Amino acid sequence: MGLSPEWQSDLLIMLGTLVYSLLSILIPKILKEKNKISKFIARKIVHGFSGLGILVAPYLNFPILAFLFAALMTILVRLSGEKSKAKPLQELFNAISEEEEIKLGYLQGPYSYCLAISILVFVFMFFPDKYYIPISAILTMMYADTFAAFIGKRYGKHHISIPWVGNKRTFEGSASFFIVSLSISLFVFFFFGQFLPGNSMILTVGQVFLLSFSLSFVSTLLELCSPSKYDDIIVPLGSTLIISLIAIALKIW
Repeated sequence: MGLSPEWQSDLLIMLGTLVYSLLSILIPKILKEKNKISKFIARKIVHGFSGLGILVAPYLNFPILAFLFAALMTILVRLSGEKSKAKPLQELFNAISEEEEIKLGYLQGPYSYCLAISILVFVFMFFPDKYYIPISAILTMMYADTFAAFIGKRYGKHHISIPWVGNKRTFEGSASFFIVSLSISLFVFFFFGQFLPGNSMILTVGQVFLLSFSLSFVSTLLELCSPSKYDDIIVPLGSTLIISLIAIALKIW
């Protein structure tokens, strides 16, 4: 007895996601080993592309496949270290680890990043028509945070002092975080809520703007107030929770 068309479709999508994810990790790792790019650039490439596999979630008939894939990637990242018994995982650690992670012995940032994705993909298996909420939060974590750090370091002049936050925050950095987050959220909610929804619930234009502005505002506040070590997990989880509650209260859920 063969697989149903739904299973065949999902397995094909996940195969493509696996190939894409491996390439997004292996290419910068190899380039770093050949000294074509710096460790910083290699890390940013991995951070900016590997998580895009979540974009397939709204099109799966069996969302558990997305969770199993995310969980596998989380485990592999956690096992990556200088003393890892698997050579590829050891090489990945050497290629993208930061100084503090070398002391810890594992990729703390990427692990938090993968763990957040795994948790959100698991929770929204039970609400598969609302995947655009965690997708928007995760893409915000991937891109708005990086862009804000760049703008803050290069152009930040108005510092915001928060005692428990490790890195200094600036008004310029937070403003750029909000703008990028808003752009990402508008794209995600329009794309999955109207243009190519897959299994997603259709949104009105008003709902798209409301959810986008809300998520951007909440994400910016969370990023501003989160300790720098933990913002990779606090921002996506916290913003998804709050926006989900807002959606329920406004009967968008």
